[in-house]
Amino acid sequence: MVDYQKTAADRGASSLETGGVDFMLEVNIKKELPGFSLDVAFSIEREILAILGPSGCGKSLTIQCIAGLVRPDQGRIVLNGKVLYDGQLGINLPPQSRKVGLVFQNYALFPHLTVGENVAFGIQHLSKAEIKDKVTILLQKMKLQGLEGRYPHQLSGGQQQRVALARALAPEPELLLLDEPFSALDTQVKEQLLYELYELHNYYRGSVLFVTHNVAEAYSLCSKMAVYGGGKLLQFGGKQDVVEGPATLEAAKLLGVENFLQGIVTWQEGNEVWVLVKGLDREVKAVVGDNKKIAKNQPVILGIRSEFLRITASSSENTFSATVSQVVEEVTNYTYCFNFPDVQDLHLVARIPKQEGALLNPGSAVYLNLPQDKLFIIT
Repeated sequence: MVDYQKTAADRGASSLETGGVDFMLEVNIKKELPGFSLDVAFSIEREILAILGPSGCGKSLTIQCIAGLVRPDQGRIVLNGKVLYDGQLGINLPPQSRKVGLVFQNYALFPHLTVGENVAFGIQHLSKAEIKDKVTILLQKMKLQGLEGRYPHQLSGGQQQRVALARALAPEPELLLLDEPFSALDTQVKEQLLYELYELHNYYRGSVLFVTHNVAEAYSLCSKMAVYGGGKLLQFGGKQDVVEGPATLEAAKLLGVENFLQGIVTWQEGNEVWVLVKGLDREVKAVVGDNKKIAKNQPVILGIRSEFLRITASSSENTFSATVSQVVEEVTNYTYCFNFPDVQDLHLVARIPKQEGALLNPGSAVYLNLPQDKLFIIT
């Protein structure tokens, strides 16, 4: 997964340079719909938050409540100290008073307006000269120079997405909401737009909420992640902490973790925990957070991402004899499925970069290592 935040930081740019202004979003809302309940609470500073989850989990509903398109049943939404919604106080500002920009999944451009007119739609209160200057600047930022006279149907999908972003940014919102903006784009265009969007955040001074069901997209763009499931917030935190340390089995599966082992805790010393793995009858050691205490003999689930497993030349700590059962060759990786001698219903998947070794055929016997600092424990 490409980390565009790190890429920008390497060039001296930072997504958290606020110029003395800290935009803060606080959300604590509930909404009941037929057969569905939304109940979430989170807050962010000036940063990019990815809301990640499957279809129908409440991601887009959250965005609509923040934008003012849907009224929550109760709770509170505050942006930069300004109350947008408060159920107890009866406050519910209309969308146009919230200083929130929204980019829809289908872009929602006005087909009868040109590119320039679409971008200028939300800033008609400015003078003609100010409108022209702002549209020109945004078209340059979004690499749309020379297209201001075209209509949406004359643009590619990527160009339409850039117009939608420019239109949302024109009124200088304090918060930008992106509702699965890349779902209809091909991979190459999506990668380019992800990079451009992160670059744009160094120009745009507000916060961004980015709705997606794609873990790689979320990790590439955001600084924090909110993992949704069934209308609830399953996990919230820094992206690396969330991806490498899911708090629940449901969150882990939504984050793309494929490997799980059942076991019993045998010992804990500091932040090191030993777990006897069911079926393998051997212990593995995992590193947990400093404040996490797990009782001896407690059943747990060990998890590890497929990218973190390694094939080694000999047996060592956290290393097991395994046999290749299936192999899939990808562009840069070999994806292996491993079985274990005399153990049924236990399979692990590893994605190994091609430069780390030659292709292994089904039936090959190997030593498979589970790095202790990459294992996480679900209690």
